[in-house]
Amino acid sequence: MAIEQPITAKNDKPNKTEKIVCDCGLLWSLAHQFTYLRLSDEVGENEYKLVDLFEARAKRIAATYARFYLETEDGGTPEKRGRYYWMALGAFASKTVACLLATWQLNSMYIAFKTIPRGLGQGNLWLFTDIAASHWFYNHFPENFQKGMMCNQQRDANKLEDAVKEITNDLPWAAKSIATINNFVPSSDVIEGFKLVEKIENESNLEQKQEFQLDHLMAIAEHEQGAVLQPLIYKNPDFAAWAKIQRSKWVKWMSPTYQLTFTHECDIDDEELKSVAPDDMIVEDFESRMDWIGKAAQKFHRLMHTKQTYMEQELQTMAGWVNTPDAALVY
Repeated sequence: MAIEQPITAKNDKPNKTEKIVCDCGLLWSLAHQFTYLRLSDEVGENEYKLVDLFEARAKRIAATYARFYLETEDGGTPEKRGRYYWMALGAFASKTVACLLATWQLNSMYIAFKTIPRGLGQGNLWLFTDIAASHWFYNHFPENFQKGMMCNQQRDANKLEDAVKEITNDLPWAAKSIATINNFVPSSDVIEGFKLVEKIENESNLEQKQEFQLDHLMAIAEHEQGAVLQPLIYKNPDFAAWAKIQRSKWVKWMSPTYQLTFTHECDIDDEELKSVAPDDMIVEDFESRMDWIGKAAQKFHRLMHTKQTYMEQELQTMAGWVNTPDAALVY
């Protein structure tokens, strides 16, 4: 697919002038373009192709989240490291998705039953488009994100530049995903989450800053789980039905474990560095899932302040996955 700049101007006659309106739609288009390019390979001059392998996408997403936290992403500010706190947890979470997609259990499902792996792939892709675009925008145009033009509250997929809107509408599952997540119109949780980013940036008291970080993390978690993933995949009757089957005593023994490991690896023996979902968690139920996520967030928060060097080294490793290659043969 060709990528065009959202706006172009050509001097095809002397003294020609072109009026360009820099509004929120244009700036959000640039942010959406970033997310597409990050998950694509250049295949020709101004030609890009979305990588097909779900696992490769998940690793690139984990890398991007890690880069935002570490302030090594384009537009980052190293002295403000820590303001994008959810992004650190998000990196470990997307790594977990990549690990699940690589398990033999999910790989075997591609043969006949694709609901679970496709659901994970769909959720990860559209959550990334949603949340990474917001962070890219804040990185580059903070003066117009919550102030100025107040673009954070004016996001709408229908107002993207035509070229970027076409790309977005061509992404996998777009027809049933964009409307389901309300055309990217921001939830109150994501608005609150970015207000807390600003508080983190301006707070000098370490204890208060850490409180803001946890509040920010939970606000973004409420957004991504409630406004994006819940309507997008967990409310899908087919996904919910398969999740229920996986909990049955006949299948549970061979189902992959829901866990979040605070390492770049898929598993680790150290119980301190992992959060395993309780046996009675109903993954498709928002409250049940958020109860575990809240506990995992508390463990993450503790580790980020007792083992910060270790945690940031793991994030550095994942940040290196930004160009994870596609596969020649994909499922």
